[in-house]
Amino acid sequence: MTPAISVTMPVYNSASFLREAMDSILTQSFTDFEFVVLNDGSTDNSKEIILSYNDPRIIFYDGKINVGLAHIRNKGIEISQGKYLAIMDSDDIATPDRLQKQFDYLESNRDIVMCGGFFTPFGNKNSVLNFNWVTETDPEMVKINLLFDGAICQPTVMIRSSTFKETGLKYESYFDPSEDYKLWVSLSKNHLIANIQDQVLKYRLSDNQISNTKNQVQRERKFEVIKDQLSWLGITPTEAEMRIHDHMFFASAILSYDYLPKMKTWIDKLINANKKFKIYDEQKLSDYLNDLYIRNKTALKQALKNSSPKSIAVFYFKTLIRWKSIR
Repeated sequence: MTPAISVTMPVYNSASFLREAMDSILTQSFTDFEFVVLNDGSTDNSKEIILSYNDPRIIFYDGKINVGLAHIRNKGIEISQGKYLAIMDSDDIATPDRLQKQFDYLESNRDIVMCGGFFTPFGNKNSVLNFNWVTETDPEMVKINLLFDGAICQPTVMIRSSTFKETGLKYESYFDPSEDYKLWVSLSKNHLIANIQDQVLKYRLSDNQISNTKNQVQRERKFEVIKDQLSWLGITPTEAEMRIHDHMFFASAILSYDYLPKMKTWIDKLINANKKFKIYDEQKLSDYLNDLYIRNKTALKQALKNSSPKSIAVFYFKTLIRWKSIR
């Protein structure tokens, strides 16, 4: 009998946290699922831990060599038989009713093809303190959020399995470690995706997280995905515009007199392009961008307040001579 949900979980040298992750799935309140666990060539005792479980819902795929996340996730999609596919990572912890809540949401919202959910970061103290994530729930706002960042946390995702066959989309290894971001953006172009208003995961942050060890590559791939979305608006951004686009989302203000004026010019460019191509809801995009402007204006004031006397003097001197720091 075909299960309602297939949970897919790649595993690579995850022995330290693997039991916590597996137990959080196997003890779900929702029980009509198969658990596709994919060993991606682990060299620790991850395989032995997986094989120690005697649960008929577990489907074990034993990859002999490490092929990487994009390939192993695609293998999970290929193996899965469920109506819905839930994504899980081998170091995270699902909340007890995660599957039930996401199943109910997708059953009740037939126009939504994929949903993520809220999560709680834990683990490395410094990583948790510096963690910055925006979770929008409205599909239109998720699409706008994707113009800047990931918008949906990968191990919180549940998606209609038929979507992969209907669209031909899959994870692309070139975009690793932003392969999920690329997939969400491609999907959002013609489909509605959302986040449910429930906590579905405890998301572990660690020193050797992909986003830390491959940060520069991730940034480059992320910018490629952003540029792809900007092309929907007929925009080919300059290096300076991409710099502003990146900083404005995180409100990490550039200490320069021309930062806010150039941000305003960039915002106007995005709004006017959207009026022409109608990719995003006009009012929601305008409100979102204006809110970012206000946040950055506040951040710039705070940055000046916290700066050394020398930095403040340099800022006002460059303002006086109209020095253009963003080019």
